[in-house]
Order: sequence, then C-alpha cells, then structure tokens
Amino acid sequence: MRIGISIFTQAGQNIWNNGIGQNVYHLATLCRQLPFVEAVYLINCGDQQEPPACAGEAGKCFRLISLAEATDLVDVVIELSGAIDREWGERFRARGGRVAFNNCGQPYVALVDHTTFSSVGCFLKPDRCDEVWLLEKDAAFLPMMRSMHRCPVTVVPYLWGANFLRESFAGDGEKFGYKKGTLASKPASVAIFEPNLSPIKMGVIPFLIAEAADRRRPGTVGRVDFMNTAQMVGHPTFSGLMNNSDIYRDGKVFIQGRDYFSHVMGRGGNIVISHQLDCAQNYLYLDAISGGYPLVHNSPLFAGVGYYYPESDVAAGAEQVLRACREHDRELDAYNAAAAAKIVSLSPFNRRNQDAYARRLLNLVARKEGR
Repeated sequence: MRIGISIFTQAGQNIWNNGIGQNVYHLATLCRQLPFVEAVYLINCGDQQEPPACAGEAGKCFRLISLAEATDLVDVVIELSGAIDREWGERFRARGGRVAFNNCGQPYVALVDHTTFSSVGCFLKPDRCDEVWLLEKDAAFLPMMRSMHRCPVTVVPYLWGANFLRESFAGDGEKFGYKKGTLASKPASVAIFEPNLSPIKMGVIPFLIAEAADRRRPGTVGRVDFMNTAQMVGHPTFSGLMNNSDIYRDGKVFIQGRDYFSHVMGRGGNIVISHQLDCAQNYLYLDAISGGYPLVHNSPLFAGVGYYYPESDVAAGAEQVLRACREHDRELDAYNAAAAAKIVSLSPFNRRNQDAYARRLLNLVARKEGR
C-alpha cells in the first residue's frame, strides 16, 4: 500500500503554527511502521516546495509530492492538513483509489465559529471521501459527521511524539524542564497558552483560576504570562476583565503574543493552567507533562495526569493550583512516571496505535464501491 497524507504549505509557515502540521508527521511516522505500507508521501496542497520550518528530522523523512504526482504514486489518500482538490479526488476514487478524511479539528466549531464571527471559512463537499476518521475528543459528533459525509465515521487514536518539542529547545535544553524545588521556594510563575481564536480554547478561565488562587492564598502567584492576548489589548471586554483583576492591578500579569512553549517555560514558567470546551485532546498537555511541569487542566481524557478540575469550575481549578504548589515537588517522581505512561500510550511507535490505524487502512481498501 502506498499512502499520501495531505499537508498544507504556505509562506512563513512553522510546524508550531498549529497542531495539525505536527499531526501530519506523527501519522506519517506511524504509517511508515506498518508492514504492508510500501511508501508514505506528503501531498502538497499549498504553494511552497519545502516542509514547514522547524519540522526538523521528520521534515526530511517524507517526500513532498504534488497532486499530479500522487495520481500514479499512491493508492490511499488521507486528507488531513490540506484539502484535496475535488475534481482530482473524484478521478482518483473512480479509478479505485480510496480517500479517508482525518478530521482533527473539532467539527462542530469548524462550522459555527466562522459563521458566528463572520470570519473566513469553507465548507467542503461532504461526499468526497470513503471514510471519516475522528479523534476521541470528538466522538460525540459521530452522528453529525455521518449525516454530513454519508459514509462510515470511526474514531482513531490520538498521536503525539516529543520530537518537535525537543527540537524547539535544541541548544538551550538545560533551561527546559521543571526543576525540583522551584514551587516550594518561590511564587508560581503561571503560563496560559490558549490560542484565543475560538471559544473552545480561550484563556479567560485559566486567568480567573490564577486570580482565585492568589486571592485564596495571597502571594501564591508571582507572575502570569498570558500568551496570545496581544491582539485583544484595547478591547472593552478584555480591558474590563484585566482592570478588575487584583493580580493585573498588582503588576503580575504580562500580556504576550505568540511564542514557543519551551521558550516561555525556559525563561522561568513553572506551572501551566489550561481550559477547553469539548476539545479534550491538546498537544499543549503533552508539552507540559513531558517537561515535568504541573499542568492544571479540565480535560477528562487527561484526568490521570496533571492536576484535573472539572468543567469550568474556577474554584476547583484554584484549589488544584494551590495543591500543585504544595505537593508537586514532593510528588515529582510519581508525576513524571504517570506522564511517561501517558506519552507512551500516544506514541506513533505504540503497537496498539499502529494496529488501530492498520485496521482502518485495510478496511478502507477492502470496501467495495457503494458500501
């Protein structure tokens, strides 16, 4: 079997622009391990001839090909990062090729956000693929996706590897990773990394958690790096939130733009607070726990690692911040062991993950026309 995975390239692109670019390489790495896979290519749906910046060694392992080249090179296409041209896809399927749409983004919000906020979006022809693959975080939307795409919809494993994270702090590695004794010796230096582009991943709840923790035990928080918020400065609602916050008035909050996770934490961050709505799998969680940093989060799919609080419970989140400050140094070895087990379970080299994707690929090519 020869597999092509779509990737979108554009000028100025970086592998850290969003998680889906990393997901392309994790899936390609997994597929290459399967015994029945002869070759894995990346089908270039953008306008650049090079892989994204900072793709590192992974970017050198998989050949970028055009759609025209893919016609004779692949048997199966996995549409992931870039949308496959409709007419090409129809011809490809007509001659026996198979297409799976691997939908990593939350499918409901992808429909409603652009419409609600009048931003640029798109709607792809629903019946262009033979299967749709969703991640576990989006399992609730299987019926919706079946109705839209008129084909089988299944859940596939979430994948993550530490390679991109390691390369992001290459040459500066001595600064990355939680240093035992840090929270016991000084106030917490909080980092909030939500992208603030959609209601499902906003930094408002993490900010309120930091505020509540410092109110409950004054002096707990020494600094908050509120990432990805520079564009919101001056907005009346955001300004009102900031100006009515004790930690902001005390000069502890620093409004920031985008930056690498490893760089922010390497400059002194020692605790991450996160929040999501129906988006319970996030590479941020893996970046944090792989470095041993206390992760305060509300993802039920990661409840066994980090410091979990339910739903949008700010008080419970504040208590977990205080708990991390009390216990993290003492429990660091157990924390790291749980983190390592979680990371192994998501690896592209994990046999269970390989078997799951192997079954999907074999079922895909075995499916007869019209079934």
